[in-house]
Amino acid sequence: MSCTVNGIEMPRPPRAGQCLRTYLREAGWFGVKKGCDAGDCGACTVHVDGVPVHSCLYPAQRAAGRTVTTIEGLARGDELHPVQRDFLAAQGFQCGFCTAGMIMTTAALTEAQRQDLPAAMKGNLCRCTGYRAIRDAIAGRASTQDADAGGALGRNIAAPAGPAVVTGRARYTLDIAIDGLLAMKLLRSPHPHARIVSIDTSAARAIPGVVAVLTHHDVPDRTFSTARHQDPADDAYDTRVLDPTVRFIGQRGD
Repeated sequence: MSCTVNGIEMPRPPRAGQCLRTYLREAGWFGVKKGCDAGDCGACTVHVDGVPVHSCLYPAQRAAGRTVTTIEGLARGDELHPVQRDFLAAQGFQCGFCTAGMIMTTAALTEAQRQDLPAAMKGNLCRCTGYRAIRDAIAGRASTQDADAGGALGRNIAAPAGPAVVTGRARYTLDIAIDGLLAMKLLRSPHPHARIVSIDTSAARAIPGVVAVLTHHDVPDRTFSTARHQDPADDAYDTRVLDPTVRFIGQRGD
């Protein structure tokens, strides 16, 4: 397989059954976000031959011989795409996680589609803006203001992270690789209420790759409250990080 991503021919073929999103992220295009895994949120939207697709549903093999564009390839060098400029000017983002997908979908909208945004943008979900700023960005309505030092009070100053958000350079937790990072699996209670009187960890410890198995014997004998009401005195400090007593199905135990 050979495809071109942001003008670069990809040397490595995808794995069997791999989706385009994972293929792109493994190649370092982290502007393609891992969101819902179901084609619902649109955070992974890219262009394939100019057509926006949800790359979490798009088989990587189908991109063979095609041109793929991610948010990183939308700009022309230092010159932002007009949609990127509009999202900056309207601050059409908050946390910015969905912004790359929003911009990729918007960049391919026809004039007719712009007249019916609820239908045209139904494949892209935002979790925090309330959509007004996104509508303003798509309509080209700017809201940011410039201000000299000391004159920012009462003005809508552009977010410092904005350029990184609209170009896909902003990094989120899943975009950061840490050498030696371990994965943790919690064993949750299958019982509505139980006390753990004994536990045999030998089988778990024997699994290749397992570094440690932790039980309530390995955590501090200190309790905390999970209720988190305004007055701490209202809530009992009755839970440990790993607790020998489980109180509902699904509670983390040993």
